[in-house]
Parts: sequence; C-alpha cells; structure tokens
Amino acid sequence: MFEDRIYEMKEITYDRKRLEDFYDRVKHLAVDYSEIRSRATKGLFSSIKLDKDNHEGKEFLDYPEISEIVELFNPVKKKIGNGNIAITVYQPYFEFHPHTDFSRKAVIMIPILPEDGGKGLDFYADEILGDDAHLVHSDEQAMAPGHDEEFYIGTCKYSTIHPTLMDTERVHGVRNDDRTRVYLQISIYDMFEDTVKRIKSGDFLTIKEK
Repeated sequence: MFEDRIYEMKEITYDRKRLEDFYDRVKHLAVDYSEIRSRATKGLFSSIKLDKDNHEGKEFLDYPEISEIVELFNPVKKKIGNGNIAITVYQPYFEFHPHTDFSRKAVIMIPILPEDGGKGLDFYADEILGDDAHLVHSDEQAMAPGHDEEFYIGTCKYSTIHPTLMDTERVHGVRNDDRTRVYLQISIYDMFEDTVKRIKSGDFLTIKEK
C-alpha cells in the first residue's frame, strides 16, 4: 500500500539505537524549526540546530553517526549538505496539519524515537487543501486547517530498520500520540518516482561490501 508515495529501502539498514545515543547528546540544541528554515511556520515543531558556533565546533556531517548514513545516498540535482539534514522533534499530541512541503521533492525518513517509530504518516486527497490545492507540485507549501476524515486515505508506518523515501508532493500530516517523536530527515530534490527508479537500478544507493 502507498507504493506510489513511499518506498522502504530494504536494500540497506540503519542503527536506530546509535542515532538515539547521538540525539541524547544534542537534544539540548533543539530550537523552533523556523529559526533553521526561513520559510517554515513558527511554532510548529522543534529541530536540532547544529553549526560550528554552538556545539563542539561541528555540523551534522562532522559526526559519523550522520555522515555514514548520508554517504549511502547519491541524489542527482543537489548533493546532500548540512542544510539538507534535520532532526525533527514532535512533542506529545502535536498535530502537523495536512500539507505538502516546499522546495524539496522527497525526503528520507529515519525514525529515532520512540523505539517503534511512533505514529505513522497520514495521507490525504488533494481536495483537503481547498484553495491551496493549486500549490501541489509547486515550490510553495500548501496547508489544510486540520484532519478531515472525508479526505483521509490512510496511514503508513515507518520502518525502524530501513530508511524510507517519501514523496513530499503528496498531501500528508501527522497526529502524534503521547510520546515524543524524533526523526532524522534528509531532503531530496529529485522527483520521488525518479529516485525510486534509481534505487531499483542501483544508481542511488552506495552499498558497501561487508
């Protein structure tokens, strides 16, 4: 289900506990996401801010816990840099209203907490966006006022073993439960379907021999 909007990369795995230990070391650096992304809505959720001025003089890619994951991926349009990496923190009962993302075309989602990945991602029909529906497939973000069962399609559950590629041009949202939800996100600027083709052909992933 949802093969047209998510792709679980069973070709590779990641170490969730290793990322949890990394998050524990940097979680005090969480700030409002709008302080990191100028086009983000203030007050939605927090994200870890790592730059050379605020923690050990290092950025995300200076840490092997992050760089060794990023090195697995080979996008075409934009090389993955520190600015394309985020650790997002959703507080208990936070709701991210149905929306599409701006700028990026896809995202690699890697759950850190809770251990089971927490609440999954809700998908919706475009019609839930109302007057913002024309913004789908543009570089502008479209946002609905909230969950609506009429346009709700279903929920996907993320793997805590394999990274998952998600099409950010599909209307999606999150209704968190009573636990803090922490994810590593890696933004991709190639189209979702093109990236899936490159994964299947072996061009997107760098798989090291053990």
